[in-house]
Amino acid sequence: MQKNLMELIDTVNSRHAKGVDFGTGHRLFPAEIHTLTAIERDEGLTMTQLAHALTVSKPTVSERIRKLTTHGLITREKGPTDAKSVLLRLTDAGHIACQGHKALHEEMYDRFEAHFAEEAPEKIKQFTDTFTQLLTLAKSFDSHRT
Repeated sequence: MQKNLMELIDTVNSRHAKGVDFGTGHRLFPAEIHTLTAIERDEGLTMTQLAHALTVSKPTVSERIRKLTTHGLITREKGPTDAKSVLLRLTDAGHIACQGHKALHEEMYDRFEAHFAEEAPEKIKQFTDTFTQLLTLAKSFDSHRT
C-alpha cells in the first residue's frame, strides 16, 4: 500500500517536473498555474492578498509574479488609493493558461469516469474524502516543524 501511494505521488510529480504548457508557449509549474488561477478568481487583488490566499510568503509571491509577468501572463498596476499597492490582473495569455488548466482537469476527470464507469461517483467521493484527510495530516506535519 505504501509503495503504491508513493508511486502515485512520484508519477504525478514527474508529469509536472518540466512544467506544462497550457496553450501559451510557456511551461508552467503547479505553483505558477495555481497562482494564475488565484488571480483569475479575484482579479485586481494585491500581492499581500495573493500571498494570503496561497498561504505562501510575500517573497515567494513576488518571485512568481516576476516570472509570470516576464512571460506576459499577468500585469501589475498601481492601486487607485495607495501608490504602494500593486494590483494583479491576467492578460489574455493568462486567461488562456487558466482555460488550458481547466481543460486538463476536465480531461483527467473524464478519463477517471470512463475508467471507473458506474462506480465513478462513489470512487470520487472516496478519493476526495481520503485526500482531504491526507491533506490535513500533511499540514499537521508542517506545523510540527516550526
